[in-house]
Formats: sequence, C-alpha cells, structure tokens
Amino acid sequence: MKKLFLTIAAILTSTPLLAAEVKLDGDKISELLSGSTIKGIHFGVETRQYFSESGLTLWIKSDDEKPSEARYKIEDDQYCSSWTGLWNEEKYGCFDIVHDEDQNIYYFLAEDFRAPFIISDKFDLNFD
Repeated sequence: MKKLFLTIAAILTSTPLLAAEVKLDGDKISELLSGSTIKGIHFGVETRQYFSESGLTLWIKSDDEKPSEARYKIEDDQYCSSWTGLWNEEKYGCFDIVHDEDQNIYYFLAEDFRAPFIISDKFDLNFD
C-alpha cells in the first residue's frame, strides 16, 4: 500500500498541471482589453464587448438590436464595470481575469460567476 501511495505521489508531482490558469494583474488586464473586442459566452448567451481606451465599453448579446453602453476601469488587479448608465452615479462590479494558457481562453471570475472569452484586436460587434 505504501509503495502504491509513493508511486501515485511521484506521478502527481512529476506531471505538469493541465489547463493552468494564470490570474492577470492590472497592467496585463489593461493591455489585454484596451482597444479590443472580446467574444464570449455570458449566462449561456453569445456576446461581444468592446473596450475603448477612454473607459467606455459597449456590450451586446446575440439577439440584441443595439449595444448597451457602460464605463469600465481597472482597479486592484480587477476589471470593473458600471452598467448604471452613463449619466447616473457609477456603481462598479469587479472581476478577476484569468488566462487558460493551454487553450488561450480568458475568463471573467467572481463568486458564482465564470464567463469565457477570446480577444479580437479590432472593433467588431457582429455575430457573423
């Protein structure tokens, strides 16, 4: 039994982790999002979101006629967005962003929330 345990331990410690996710810091989040469009799945629906360099973000889901406008910022190594409307008091919700380097997929993470996305370096809110 001890030999079996040592064999399993040796295999586990010598095998690289699969799908290692790396948490991004604020500089990397800013570099990743600013001027980019992401394509993702949020709450089971296909979405697009553009992040301007000014802090404006546009978000649209596949069955919407036009995008919603909001503000975003990078704070304390998190992506934060306020969807209260551009002329109302800002109320931000914040998310970690992790990168699955093996699959080159990113995820927004919060308690009970995980949304995958990929990056496009151009403005594109289409679902073609």
